[in-house]
Amino acid sequence: MGIEIDGIDETIDTLEDMEEKAEEIDGDNEVPLNELFTDDFLQRYTEFASLEEFFEESPWVVESDDDIDAIPQEEMDEYVNEHTTFDDTDEMTGEAATEWAAKQLGFSPD
Repeated sequence: MGIEIDGIDETIDTLEDMEEKAEEIDGDNEVPLNELFTDDFLQRYTEFASLEEFFEESPWVVESDDDIDAIPQEEMDEYVNEHTTFDDTDEMTGEAATEWAAKQLGFSPD
């Protein structure tokens, strides 16, 4: 006597796709800021509607990646702490990276 399970082939295909995607994103990834900090992410965790607004409202002039790199870490951490649900930049970036990876693996509808 056995039990018939429908859809197992589809589940196996899905798991194989996820394995492939996991292998693709394994290791270091260079993700554009606007892909990491999406509008949806910013709206859920900050006072801002977009990454552009996040920087426009900041005390710094940000027109390039170099401008972002020039911001003192302590000052950025303070800004993040005051205007987001995160304690510092590392916590914010960590959550964004987790959500980005989940999207890449198909765990998120976005």
